[in-house]
Amino acid sequence: MPTAVLQSVEAVRSDRRTLLLAAGTVMTAFAVGAAAQTAWVYGNQGGDVPVTDRILANLTAVAAMSVILAVTGVSLPQRGALTVVAGVLGAGVTASGVRFASQLLLDVYVDPPREVIVTELLSGATVAWFAATLGLVAMLAQRRLRAQVTAAAQDRLRIELALQALQHEEVRVRREVAEGLHGSMQQRLVLIVARLDGLLEGRGEAALAEPHRALLREVREEIETVREADVRATSRMLYPDQLEVGMVPAIRALLGRIPTAVNTRLGVTDDVRALDDPAASRLTRSERLLAVRVVEEAISNALRHGRAEVVDVRVSVVDDALELRVSDDGRGFGDDAGTPSGTARLADRLRLSGGDLRVSSVPGDGTQVVARLPVESLRVPAL
Repeated sequence: MPTAVLQSVEAVRSDRRTLLLAAGTVMTAFAVGAAAQTAWVYGNQGGDVPVTDRILANLTAVAAMSVILAVTGVSLPQRGALTVVAGVLGAGVTASGVRFASQLLLDVYVDPPREVIVTELLSGATVAWFAATLGLVAMLAQRRLRAQVTAAAQDRLRIELALQALQHEEVRVRREVAEGLHGSMQQRLVLIVARLDGLLEGRGEAALAEPHRALLREVREEIETVREADVRATSRMLYPDQLEVGMVPAIRALLGRIPTAVNTRLGVTDDVRALDDPAASRLTRSERLLAVRVVEEAISNALRHGRAEVVDVRVSVVDDALELRVSDDGRGFGDDAGTPSGTARLADRLRLSGGDLRVSSVPGDGTQVVARLPVESLRVPAL
């Protein structure tokens, strides 16, 4: 049976339970209380009142009303207002009649006068209507609360779907721009350098004067610097190397570009390796990219601001999320130091994904960045 149908059936059952429980509880309280009050009043007047029989008669009315409310389907959401009102009125009248009939069978009354009959029937029906009305109020309140919870869950789902679409689009754009920089732009720069080399190697009448040759050599070196450093660095920043293979290879490639003067360590748990298996990765490109960006930002800050000599990266799985820890032995900073803009942006991204990013540091004792990134494939679906 489809999940939506099961949820609808369970909602109807829950509404029925709430209606019957609330109405039955109120009416039972009236049943016991009224019998006790009658016994006390008549007892003070010297009369003999069968309290137990009155309570039994009242409880039969409670049972009768509950059965009628359940059978007539008053709790069904498709019932109109007139149907509900008619069902409640009918249940009250029937319950009152059953109560009085029980009183006669239990000899609570023997040949009662008309005034007693009318009073018992009206009082029983009034109590039943009141109890059923309170039950309906409780049921409708529960129904409204359930609708609000469902609407909130749908809103959260729409937000998550929109966020996933934005993340996928960001990855696509980053990849296309990175491939464009790494491919077509680098090729154009290589062709320009080749033409400059041709001019510099010119002989005879095609040879350039030395001042011009020096200027072209300078231009050539600038273009090579742009191609080797700026274009490649920008391409890697947009879409890290080895990201298509996996998160761990991308982090390893990132650490491999750090100068050898800095001691780098990478620790990855077995469950992370299984999660990031290149043959069947359970991490999306968005999750891989965000994880690598966290490590890249932490290392960049450690080298640029902390002047670290040791950088330690640890990746593990905690519950349904990746935990990324980047520690360094740099200069650290105090509480009055501002958070770098890149780190603040990553923290916002992680919060949107349901994760978080924490930075702790002590002046002179290094910095530790801990990021928690929820993984979609690890989340247990709600029942």
